[in-house]
Amino acid sequence: MNLSARRFVLLVLGASLAVAGGLALLNYVVDPYNRFGHNRLGVYISAERESKSMQVRHYPHNALLLGNSRMAMVPADRLNGFRFFNGAFGGGTAEEVYYFAAHYATHDELVVVGVDIGTADPAPLQGDIFAPASWTSILNNLLNVQTVEYSVRTISEHWAGNPPSLRADGSFEPGRWFELYDRDNPARRDWHLAEMKSSSEHFSCPARDQMSFYVRLADCLRQRGVVCVAVVPPLHEAVARHLEGLPVRAAYQAWTRQLSSIFPHVVDLSFSPYGAAENFFKADPVHFKPEVGVQMFNVEVIPVALEALRRQPARSLTSSSPVP
Repeated sequence: MNLSARRFVLLVLGASLAVAGGLALLNYVVDPYNRFGHNRLGVYISAERESKSMQVRHYPHNALLLGNSRMAMVPADRLNGFRFFNGAFGGGTAEEVYYFAAHYATHDELVVVGVDIGTADPAPLQGDIFAPASWTSILNNLLNVQTVEYSVRTISEHWAGNPPSLRADGSFEPGRWFELYDRDNPARRDWHLAEMKSSSEHFSCPARDQMSFYVRLADCLRQRGVVCVAVVPPLHEAVARHLEGLPVRAAYQAWTRQLSSIFPHVVDLSFSPYGAAENFFKADPVHFKPEVGVQMFNVEVIPVALEALRRQPARSLTSSSPVP
């Protein structure tokens, strides 16, 4: 290789390294997933799992709220009696709930877990997605083109004055949800209701070993001296009425008994007045509104938690057990 060719190769390599380093630095500083704890502009992308894994370590709290998007919609700062961090995720599974609690419910007084009626272990399993990241995954994130796109989007959304998707306490920012779904759309609402009714008609109660992550969660928290309350959120009244007259109702009752055999404290609101249609978004009969969640927790769940805590023996100050 002659001198000019060598210089050209070195120039190209240097330029490539400079570009890659610059993009990695951009991703590290903006941190759109809040994976590294550097994000100061807000999380504007779908990064609940990455972001909350970091937020929960820094946000002062003595209680955790876990579950799926129904729980994520509940504003943690409006719940009485405790300082909550909302560790719920859109599409959250029993497996994810367990691993999040196993890693982060170490010094809390209370964990409240939302369990949709009929829920069991997911399939397929993902494994522990909250385990410490490897260097390979860290470098992949920093050098990923999609992360660059998200970094630029984060800067753009922040400069435009738009609110982040997550609040500091982990709660979901519901403003966009109200814009999209709290408006009359009978076709969308009825489609959702029909899907919910159809999917619930063939339910059979899972065996206890098919709810293994809830068993592991209850055991883990009991060993740590953390009070745990499971809450079954309300069904939309149209779905509840549909199920009341079907034989499958007995299978759901068996599931509730199974859940009560796993968790020491269960607040079952599945067929309660909280399922009134006006409590849900007009075009989204799956999610109840944030203010309904606040009332539901403060009136039905927090008193149970406070009474359970009052009866709880004094906690040992030993370090928490490792993740099983």
